[in-house]
Amino acid sequence: MTYSNATYTVVEPSGLARFSDSSSMASFATDDKIPMATTETLVGSSVASIAAGVITLPVGYYYLLEGALDIGRNGGVAGANTRQIYTQFYDENATSYIGTQSYQNGEKANNFEDIVLLSRDETARVWIDATASAASVSWRIQTVASSAYNASDVLYSKTSPARWVGYTRCLVWRFD
Repeated sequence: MTYSNATYTVVEPSGLARFSDSSSMASFATDDKIPMATTETLVGSSVASIAAGVITLPVGYYYLLEGALDIGRNGGVAGANTRQIYTQFYDENATSYIGTQSYQNGEKANNFEDIVLLSRDETARVWIDATASAASVSWRIQTVASSAYNASDVLYSKTSPARWVGYTRCLVWRFD
């Protein structure tokens, strides 16, 4: 095994925004956009905007988008079942799915128990080159592999009842 003494440049984001609070999500089916109502700019300014579930990325930058959906609820759902869901980013201009899928599997062994969350990769990711033109993308439900799912199974806001696994959110990293 060999090691390198080379110096590597650390990439610093010029902007970071977090979209959250999708409590307005009324339906939960294939191709539904995951709407986000709250925008927090954590680094930089004018990183990205969102309206009606469509994220607009300003021209002149590279972007990394990461979307994580919390599919668990604090009990209250009758019946033992397994729930599987895939999400992915969608290019609104090219009308196609882009990036990597997220996959979550929520399993309940008994009636009214909390969901045990298992997943392969719970975060959908995509790199976007918007150096030549602005981009419009949405984060969508790609597949719901259980009819037991509905919109009430998603923890939308960080102000909702506490969960150990977080809350539904989308991070937008901007790079020069």
